[in-house]
Amino acid sequence: MSANQHPRVLVCGASGRLGQLLVPRLLARQARPRVFVRQASTAQALWGDSVEVAQGSFEDAATLGQALVGIDRLFLLSPITPALAEQQLRVVEAARAAGVQHIVKLSGSDWTIDPPGRSLSGDAHGRIEEGLQASGISHVVLRPNAWMQVGLSRIASDLRSGDVLRSQHIGAGVSYIDARDIADVAVEALLNPEAAQQRLGAPGPWVLTGNLALRPQKLAEIASRLLGRPITAAPPVAAPAVDPFIAQVHGEFFALMRAGHAAAVTATVRQVLGRDARTVEGFLGEELGALAVAA
Repeated sequence: MSANQHPRVLVCGASGRLGQLLVPRLLARQARPRVFVRQASTAQALWGDSVEVAQGSFEDAATLGQALVGIDRLFLLSPITPALAEQQLRVVEAARAAGVQHIVKLSGSDWTIDPPGRSLSGDAHGRIEEGLQASGISHVVLRPNAWMQVGLSRIASDLRSGDVLRSQHIGAGVSYIDARDIADVAVEALLNPEAAQQRLGAPGPWVLTGNLALRPQKLAEIASRLLGRPITAAPPVAAPAVDPFIAQVHGEFFALMRAGHAAAVTATVRQVLGRDARTVEGFLGEELGALAVAA
């Protein structure tokens, strides 16, 4: 490992779902993470004095530049917004100016980006990937499939009050990936990218999926077995009210899922980590464990 074996890694999106998994993994590997957050108190509540904290935002060039001082490697993640591409391209340019040696970008799912033109968020991520390529900075792009912690997060609450599992992609399989696997791969992409890329072979984005594409009906079968009672699958009764931009983004995701585009399975997790990806059944076992005991 370069940078005296203890590289300084700036983590953008550190306080989010994936960032909270990534930071302790970096600490365990003796990297020196610095977290870039809007509120320092959030980071201090999560990690205390174990990480450096840089408070600021992508819109503030001064705080962004300060956060990048002395940084060897960068993990680039931010929420989906209309300004996603502009914000992240600004970070890439600031990283280039600061002499950052390597960037890992958490991108969109492969099927939202390629081919272009069918997803607002996918097109934004595509623009950022092009800018990253043009920057000349060593980089890895991670394109994870649908996350278990997002796409399957409502199952426990649905089944706490009924016997119907609600899904936006009835009839179509999705190869869900556990966010913990994304974090594990991200650590390798940040700290040991050359060796991981050798194991992968062909260059290009690392497309991350689970090891099996499952339809909601199969998810219901798994839940039935775990809970010991009949569970069925059905579409949502009504979509919750959200920001119009996010509603459009989600609508595009679900339409692509229903068309079968999220069903591809890759071996990337196994090739990078030397083990199989975590399973949906294992994830649901964790999520439904308390319900199974109560039953």
